[in-house]
Amino acid sequence: MAAVVSIRSRHLLKAYKAIPTGANEIKFYDATRDERIRVLREIANADVKIVYVCVNKESHYKQNNDSNELYQDVLNVVIRCAQKKSTCRDINVWVDDSSFIKNDDLKNMAKEISKDVGRNVKRCSKVSSEKCVKIADYVAGSISAKYERENDEFFNIIKEKISVAREP
Repeated sequence: MAAVVSIRSRHLLKAYKAIPTGANEIKFYDATRDERIRVLREIANADVKIVYVCVNKESHYKQNNDSNELYQDVLNVVIRCAQKKSTCRDINVWVDDSSFIKNDDLKNMAKEISKDVGRNVKRCSKVSSEKCVKIADYVAGSISAKYERENDEFFNIIKEKISVAREP
């Protein structure tokens, strides 16, 4: 799970424009190699920080078969780390739409964390159409490729932007 931290969403405009368009939403895994590289290079050139947490799901399932709990625990860590890396007091939290957490629970989580780290959550929502979420998908895809398929080609493009990494 990954977060892209930016002072202004407009700093990600070139990266968003590099995402291929089509009849359906084009995500990292649907994009061609060249499309992935183009988007990730724009992210690498943007004024952003990247935070991610990588979990070995197989190991977790052997201990505990509650995927909702795992998702919420990892999301909590990612949001906390991202808020700490933000230089702004007022922040927005956009999370890719998921059935693992309800929107109200997400808002409560983000607000609780913000109190701990001295931030103020202005907007918080689960959305898949938000530009920043689409960009974060490419970041998460490159991280996933590194750990699941041992392909670090895409990860290497953005590695200089990584501020916090929690690995298995």
